[in-house]
Formats: sequence, C-alpha cells, structure tokens
Amino acid sequence: MARPTPAAFGEKYREVMEAVSAARGAERRHFQLTSDVATGVRLVLSEAGDVPMVFSLWALPQDVAELCGDASVPAAAALLAIDEEQARELRAAGVSLDLSQFSRSQSRPDVYYTLFDRASPSRIHTALHRLVPSLEPHTAVA
Repeated sequence: MARPTPAAFGEKYREVMEAVSAARGAERRHFQLTSDVATGVRLVLSEAGDVPMVFSLWALPQDVAELCGDASVPAAAALLAIDEEQARELRAAGVSLDLSQFSRSQSRPDVYYTLFDRASPSRIHTALHRLVPSLEPHTAVA
C-alpha cells in the first residue's frame, strides 16, 4: 500500500488536530469513540476528573507507517496518539499520563503513540486505563 505524500498526510494531520482541539471542549463520558473525523481516524474521548482527554486513533496502515516513520509497522491494526502539547497540559493539570508506555513519532516529534495489534473498543478502553493511571475506575465500558 502506497504511503501518502507528505503534503497530503500533513493536511490530514492538521484536520485531525483541529478535530482534537474542538473535541476537548465537548461533553464527554468516561470512554467514547467518535465516528471518523478523517478517513481512517477516530477520536477517543475521555476525562480524568474534570480534565478532558482526546486521543486520535489511526487505523489505515499507511497512516500508521507515516506516524511511526517506519514502513515495516503496518502489521499493527491501529495507532493511538496524543500530541505533546496536550500531554503537557494534562500533566500540568495533575493527570497521571504514563508517557513511558508511548513511543515518540519519528516523523512528527510532537506526537506520542502506542500500537495495537487488535483495535476493539474494549482493548482500547483497557489500554487507556493503563496509559492514564489517574483515569477513574468504572463498572462498565461505555
């Protein structure tokens, strides 16, 4: 599968980041997946206390390869990403975000990501609790 041109991917990335920014001010539940905000990209909405969190979930192999900076990575089903600015703001607000479990993007150094071999909502939700230890426990997946 062909990788997108840098300009095309850059436009898609900007579109996703605009959606992330807008979603940070929206109502949310403990865990919610949006519909696609760009082709193959959904948002994962959550909150720790009153602090909103928005991760982008990239599912197209060429996008995963582009963000990882490695064409051998597309065997992954999806990539969950957070931008450095939001990670910094979350930590400043007292949200425990375990960046040691993320990798830093080679192509976009302001992005941290983790890969999934299967990207079901329940796996993403479980991983979110591992990645964000301050996320409140619950009794059921939303």
